[in-house]
Parts: sequence; C-alpha cells; structure tokens
Amino acid sequence: MEIPKFQSLTKAHNVADFDCGVPALNHWLKTIAPQHQKNGMSKTFVLVYESRPEEVVGFFAMSLRDKVLAADLPAAMRKRLPEAVTGYTLARLAVSEKFKGQQHGERLLLKAMQKAYQASKSVAGFGLFVDAKEGAASFYEKYEFVPFPDDPNTLVYPIRDMPPFPEEN
Repeated sequence: MEIPKFQSLTKAHNVADFDCGVPALNHWLKTIAPQHQKNGMSKTFVLVYESRPEEVVGFFAMSLRDKVLAADLPAAMRKRLPEAVTGYTLARLAVSEKFKGQQHGERLLLKAMQKAYQASKSVAGFGLFVDAKEGAASFYEKYEFVPFPDDPNTLVYPIRDMPPFPEEN
C-alpha cells in the first residue's frame, strides 16, 4: 500500500480539482493559498501520493500567531505565563472528499503539530492554535487541543505538552 507524502504547495499541484465539500476551504486553497505563500503570510503543505503527485489528497496551512492574552487561555494553562503569548496557527486543514475516511485528517494534523514543535526549537512559541470552523472543534479535541473558555472554536495545544517529534528529513 502506497504511503502519501507531504510537499510544499507548488503550481505542479492540481488544486483546481480539489473538493473537500466545504466551498470556503476549496476557494481558499485554489485562490488565496498561493498568494499567501508567495507573500510569506502562510505556508501550505499538501499530502500527495507519489504515483499521482499532482493530485491533492489534503492540505494544511500554517502561520505565526499574533499575541494571545494569557487571561483568554484555558485556566489550567495560565500559570506562570507572561501577560500575552505567541505561537503558531493551524490556519486551514482539509481532506478531499475522494480520500475521506482514510485517516488523512489525522496525518495532516500530526504533521502540522510536528512543524510547530520543530519551529519552536528555533523560534519560541507557546502553542499551536486553531480557529476551528463551525462543527470542527470536536476533531481537534480528540487530539487533546483545549478550547478557550469564551470561544470553544478557538483551541490550543501547548508546545510543552506535545510529544517529542523526530526531526524532519
């Protein structure tokens, strides 16, 4: 069985045919992701099979996170923190309808966590933040992301609580 691999989004990837079932995410990948990547606003990674490297199985996008007030974090995380913390944002994550039910969402999320973990070794950050779309927060909670008390669709996973991911090749 072929194992998919991650690549940075390029023009070689056929984003025009990508359909995750959420029009806003499809639009973002097709029109906004390339612009954001070109301008250094976010970085998009796609999951592809080597036998079909142009076909996008799924994708995620990450960027830096603006300061978050420690007072807005879940209570258990607030101890011994400065007034505000920074980190990384998992800005978008989606799997093509064609490939759903094959644990690709988990693969994408774990790769995003690994990238945040590795980045924090060079450029510190408190956590990986997610601004979940309506109905998606439960997916992240399964992986121990914790919702903000005043906004259950904003979640965070502190870098200090992440498993020690191996270095990327």
